Order: sequence, then C-alpha cells, then structure tokens
Amino acid sequence: MVSSSKLKEVSGDNCCSVQPKGKVACPECSKLAKGVLEKTFDALVKEEAKSKLSCMSDFYYCKTPSCKVIYFRDDTILTQQDMKVIVGLKDGASPATVCYCFGWSKEKIVAEIEATGKTMALEDIKAKMQDPGCACEVLNPSGGCCLGDVGKAIKEIESIGKLS
Repeated sequence: MVSSSKLKEVSGDNCCSVQPKGKVACPECSKLAKGVLEKTFDALVKEEAKSKLSCMSDFYYCKTPSCKVIYFRDDTILTQQDMKVIVGLKDGASPATVCYCFGWSKEKIVAEIEATGKTMALEDIKAKMQDPGCACEVLNPSGGCCLGDVGKAIKEIESIGKLS
C-alpha cells in the first residue's frame, strides 16, 4: 500500500504527456491495446530498458492475460523482465496485483473471502480514492483506474469456485 505522501509524490506534475489515441493491435497476440501516458511508462519500466529507447512516448499496453507483451511501440516490445513491478493481470503473475495504489491482489481478495465470507476490496478502494486519493496513472501498468480490474478479479475468483 502506498502512503498518501507517496501518492502525491508519484502523481507528479507531468499532466501534459499525451496518451496515444485509438487502439493498436498487439504484435504478439493481435488484441487491440490502449495507449499509455509517458509518465505511466516512465514510472514502471526499469532504467536498463528505458536506456535503450530514444523516447518514452507512444507506447501501448497489452492487457491480454496470456500475452507476454506488457508495452509495445512499432518494433519495440517490453515484457515482465523490463518492468519494475509485477504486472498482476498477466497469467502466472505472483502476486496478482489488481490495485497498485492500495495493495489489493487476487491472493488478498481470496484470503479475505476465506476469512470473512466476503471481500470489501471495492469498498475499501473507493473510500481510499477519496482520501488519500489514488495515483493510478503512475502506479497501474494500464495507466487507468483499477476498479474494473478489481471487479473482474472478484467475479473470476467466484467463478472458479474459490468461494464456499
């Protein structure tokens, strides 16, 4: 979980970076991918990988769980090994983080359900989005709000029978 001062620090002042418009097919899985802000990419990609690039703009995020690609642009492909964080929505990720601002993972959701019979993940995240606020643009590899991913994870957990 990120402290409120850390959230303010990572959200930064780079509000002028432009998100690529439209969707582009991932070169690996061919699924359509959305562009990410340069500040998202810059915050989450390892320095070694960034040092090989001429710029950090115009990258797209592949959210397909079975695809190894995280970010791509033209002929450039970045995978989990290029990332500072584990991309929780990819198959085999551990932890399978679904909320990077407040530390919710599929494992934490399962543990809460097993302990209490339900999860308060969505309610917890929504409350914390109000105070201290979130920094999804910089902490989430997709560069967007996690609520959809968290809701999808809860439904996935329920559908595979982890609930009793």
